[in-house]
This record gives sequence, structure tokens and C-alpha cells, in this order.
Amino acid sequence: MKTMKLWMLAAILIVCGACSDKNGQVKNVVSEPVAEEQVEQSSGPIFTDFEQPDMDGQLHKLSEYAGKGRWVLVDFWASWCGPCRAEMPNVVAAYHKYHDQGFDVVGVSYDSDKEMWAQAVKDLEMPWTQLSDLQGWDNATSAIYGIQAIPANLLINPEGVIVARDLRGEDLQKKLEEVIHVE
Repeated sequence: MKTMKLWMLAAILIVCGACSDKNGQVKNVVSEPVAEEQVEQSSGPIFTDFEQPDMDGQLHKLSEYAGKGRWVLVDFWASWCGPCRAEMPNVVAAYHKYHDQGFDVVGVSYDSDKEMWAQAVKDLEMPWTQLSDLQGWDNATSAIYGIQAIPANLLINPEGVIVARDLRGEDLQKKLEEVIHVE
């Protein structure tokens, strides 16, 4: 029964992830965060794909990374966000500790100024893929994933299932330690 409810929630999020109003404008669809206890590693909502450009203008889909046999943290942030910048050393440390064991990060910036975004990536030494449609809070992923505040993130297992949301600080480290075995 629990698994059926999770799949129904996933279907609703996928179908309504980018609903639009009568004028064709994308509406921000609010979804309740999925509690970590509710999502088992082998079942839960499958990630919803999206496509955005990197800093060089090359388009990338989340599906290039997620569901390909690696753990993926989708990190929603912005250069102007103080709490995002404060959390970034923790994400960088997790990346360096677990990358060789099958962990990747995909950054999704809610910036609208490309130069500020690029400078923050450089200053914060974030070596992973960075994407942004440069639409600020109107970033398409806010509607897809119900992002209402940043920093925010999704942890996606190697099969493409979202197993946790909004892991920060010690919680991120504990979860990664639990699911990725450092050799």
C-alpha cells in the first residue's frame, strides 16, 4: 500500500510537474517534500528529466547523469544565496570523498546573471556539471520539483529513484556514508 501511494505521488508529480495556465505560462506546482523515511532505496518517485544549458551553452539533460548506475545529487542553488554558499563546502567535500565510488553532483543555478554564476562556481571550486536557464526563480526546475527555497537538493540512486530531499550538512554526509561504501 505504501509503495502504491509513492508511485501515485510520482505519477502526479510527473504529469503535473510543469502545468501551465490558460495563457500557456508555466505555473509553479507545489509538491510536498517526500520524507526520507517514506522512500526506500529500491522504490519511490523516479526523477523527472529536464534539459538546460551549461556555462558554455551546451544543452544537457539530467538523464545524462541520473539513472546511469551512479548516485547523483541534484543541487539547486544560486550565487546570490548566502545559505547556498555556506553549504557548498559540505557538498564539495562530499563530491571529493565519494566521486570515485560512484557519486556525482549536478548543479542547477537559480541565477539570472551568467557572470555572477560563473564567478561563484570558480570561487567555490565546484568541479561538477553546472546547468542553468538563467531565469532566476523562474527556472523550469522549480515547477518540475516544487522548489520554493534554496539551497535544495535531490539524491537519486543509481536506478534513477529519488531517495532523499534537502540533505544538508551532516545529514548529507550520513546518507552518503550509508549508501556508498568507500573503498
